[in-house]
Amino acid sequence: IQIFLFCLPSTLPMTLPIATFTGVLIGLTRLKGDREFTAIFASGIGFTSFFWLLIGVGLLMSLLTIGINESLIPWSNQRFWQVYSDILKKSSIVPIEAGNFIKVKDMDIYICKIQGRKLEGIYLYQKEQAVFARKGEMMKKPSKMLFNLKDGTIHKIDKSDASKYHLLRFDTYTVVVDFGENNAMSIKKRIQDMTTLELRQEVLKYKQSRIDTLPLLIELYKKLTLPFACISLVLVGISMGMSLRQKGKSMALGMSIILVFAYYLLLMLSQILCEKRVLYPGFGMWLPNIIVAGTGIWLYVRRRL
Repeated sequence: IQIFLFCLPSTLPMTLPIATFTGVLIGLTRLKGDREFTAIFASGIGFTSFFWLLIGVGLLMSLLTIGINESLIPWSNQRFWQVYSDILKKSSIVPIEAGNFIKVKDMDIYICKIQGRKLEGIYLYQKEQAVFARKGEMMKKPSKMLFNLKDGTIHKIDKSDASKYHLLRFDTYTVVVDFGENNAMSIKKRIQDMTTLELRQEVLKYKQSRIDTLPLLIELYKKLTLPFACISLVLVGISMGMSLRQKGKSMALGMSIILVFAYYLLLMLSQILCEKRVLYPGFGMWLPNIIVAGTGIWLYVRRRL
């Protein structure tokens, strides 16, 4: 139950924009369907007042999403890993997930892909030695884990002379990782769990070490752009809500599903283009918001004209 509850906050940056857009659309279609707008406009309140009121709602939800991104999600993820770690200490089997750095005593373990016992892209770092393998298999035991590696290399620095570097290629190699009686291990914070400040600091560290910063930049700009999806979707929702002739929740929900699906499809496409280095993350991750907001402004201006 605790793990489930600590996982929930990470879904909010995706669901709050959907909820905001759906709420605005349902509210406007209901007001129009019940002819409330006729009474409102007859009393001297202009449509512009409604426009800025709803923009304020979108801005408020954006600020709320930013606060969740920067405080609630890092805290809940930290608590999640603490509970997860406590479970592992009581378990006889220590699972390793693909895409996560796992620290066991003085060794860092990273695996790109896991399919049952079969592994792809295995990285094992330990003090002056690093082991890389294209593929391998993993065998779990109560306090140990065996990695049968294939087609890899061992990189080692000479302890007596740091200027000397040894490279050994192997066809097969076995590494035994001893977790000890208490399964002493820790999971490093993923980039998805970092705040924007932590991501900026990591970008600087990567640049100093001459490591590719693209994954960090994509995640950084994604954290910045997702909250403002609330405003972008509200801009479209205002014009759509005033234009729809049918009232009721079903029509509004149907339009919400279509537009939100289109927005997140644009978001995924932009992320892929950034990963392929077709677009710079600073522009690519903002592109869905720019397109959706531009469409909303165009619809609003067209309606006013």
